Amino acid sequence: MTKQFTVQCGFAAYHANTVSVEADTLEEALEKAIEVANQDPNWKSVDHCGRTHVDACCMGRDEDPWDRDKSLPVPARFTEKGEPPVITLTGPRPPGGVAVTGGTVRVRFADPAATVTTEVSDPPPPPGNKPVVTVRPRPDRAPEVEVAGAKAIVRVQGWEGIDHA
Repeated sequence: MTKQFTVQCGFAAYHANTVSVEADTLEEALEKAIEVANQDPNWKSVDHCGRTHVDACCMGRDEDPWDRDKSLPVPARFTEKGEPPVITLTGPRPPGGVAVTGGTVRVRFADPAATVTTEVSDPPPPPGNKPVVTVRPRPDRAPEVEVAGAKAIVRVQGWEGIDHA
């Protein structure tokens, strides 16, 4: 039996206002530019918009999808950020191989001797989802993985003969 749902969809529409300012530092210039741009009426559509995504949803016809008692969780693939990227790390130990699908991540291999950071991408990345994945060896040489800054799915395979998921 079919059910009725109320779904709020949206897309990001981009407008721009290019302004010139004088400043002593980059940060001062950026602060001034925001202030000047906000007071200037010459904003223009840049004719680019993000993909349509779901902001909120609930069951029922003509309901408020933002009502906390009725709102349903939106699966990641329908959100503005999209599904998190999948990072596959293959051994035998860091740095090993790195593969990314569905986005862009920064992978940081930390070892007592050195730290190496690289950005790996499978375009197009979901907007606003650019996690930093830090991989460091534990005393038993198995990998310790930490994800910061956004969501990511990390798969570790073939590290010292151990498969992790």
